[in-house]
Amino acid sequence: MNYLTEIRLFYEWLETHRLTTSSITLWHALMYTVNRSGWAEQVRIPISVLESRTQMTRSTIYRSREQLVERGLVEIEVRGSSQSAIYSMRSLEGMLVSQSVSQNKTQNATQNGTQGEAESTAVSQNETQNGNIYKLNRDSINNPSSQKSIKSKREKPTKEKKFSIDEWAKAQESPWRELMLIWLEYKRTRKESYRSEMGAKKCLTMLRNLSGGNAEIAQRIIDQSMANNWAGLFALREEQPRGHPPEGRQYGQRIGQIVQSDDEQKRQYYIDKLKNAGNK
Repeated sequence: MNYLTEIRLFYEWLETHRLTTSSITLWHALMYTVNRSGWAEQVRIPISVLESRTQMTRSTIYRSREQLVERGLVEIEVRGSSQSAIYSMRSLEGMLVSQSVSQNKTQNATQNGTQGEAESTAVSQNETQNGNIYKLNRDSINNPSSQKSIKSKREKPTKEKKFSIDEWAKAQESPWRELMLIWLEYKRTRKESYRSEMGAKKCLTMLRNLSGGNAEIAQRIIDQSMANNWAGLFALREEQPRGHPPEGRQYGQRIGQIVQSDDEQKRQYYIDKLKNAGNK
């Protein structure tokens, strides 16, 4: 299994299925643990480890894993209260592949069964179409205006599919999908939106560049704009804490160095000079 692929498919699966928040948290903890085990088919996980990684109570973990089993996402072998349960994660990618193979077999069987009927009706359809074409050509010769009407209908351009900003955002990879959905919901509260895919892509590119590709920084950038009621995204404003002196060589001081005032330095200079004069 591929860790990022499984997470992406999990969130796509959630678009058509429902899970509790605790079950989602437990799924992530189990997927992380199985990944660290090298994708072993069966992993023995103590309940204390799940309590630590989910920050949930033991009873909540029991209810959540029952829901994951019902949804077919996890298989569990319980071995008594004194022994750790054995977990087997179901690969969402593998489930999609098996479903695709099953659908192909069904479609092939259906197509083979109906192919004979299609061939038998094809002859009659061709005869009917040829008769209609002959009639249409005859009528168009006798009535030129009808020919122009048919030509105008054929040349009528098809309408382009309207751009959907929500569908575009859901098609992005995690975690940028979730971040863009939060930002778009905020823009709706301001009665603003992106009317084209180019504008939406520019917004996502700006967010990636401002955050350096870091999702946590990107979240802070969005929170900053929402807190200040800004219409756009801007770099974080990092302020130096009050009462904390700036550090670094660019300020003329190294960490751990004691800086003396100018008067103290002059006084020490004259003391050293007098000492050297007495030694001569």
